[in-house]
Amino acid sequence: MNPRVERLWASLQQLAPRERLMVLGGTVVLVLVMLYLLAWEPVVKAHQQRAEALTRARALATRIEEAAALVRSQGAGRSVDRSTSLVAVVDRTSRSPVLGKPPSRIQPEGDREVKVWIEDVPFDNLLRWLQELETGYGIGAASAEIERGARPGLVSARLSLTRE
Repeated sequence: MNPRVERLWASLQQLAPRERLMVLGGTVVLVLVMLYLLAWEPVVKAHQQRAEALTRARALATRIEEAAALVRSQGAGRSVDRSTSLVAVVDRTSRSPVLGKPPSRIQPEGDREVKVWIEDVPFDNLLRWLQELETGYGIGAASAEIERGARPGLVSARLSLTRE
């Protein structure tokens, strides 16, 4: 046996039976308290934290679903103009004051896609123009490459626009 354990055992044997019982009882209580504090309590706390995180995630998912339903219901009443060709709509709306300046290049890719190159336009205007295309004509960006412009707030973009 380990010399320390032997010394402890010898010390325990020298105690009166009543004292020995109290020391062993205190040791058992100490071991149980340590097991509770070092093992059980952290597991329970981690479980509670995960349960709370799950509850928050479910509440967020519910709010997102409600917002999506609201957006769908508001968009359902709007009519989207699909009668004008994709290239004509992109060309006409890009020359409106919303974007601020016409694109440097518009290239049709069949009947359902148009590639658009826009140089040095305000980022906010670009987003407003894309929103106008989406809400008014059912045209969305299938892909977009947006680069920072020479001045703050300006961007250059290469967009691939498609009709939904």
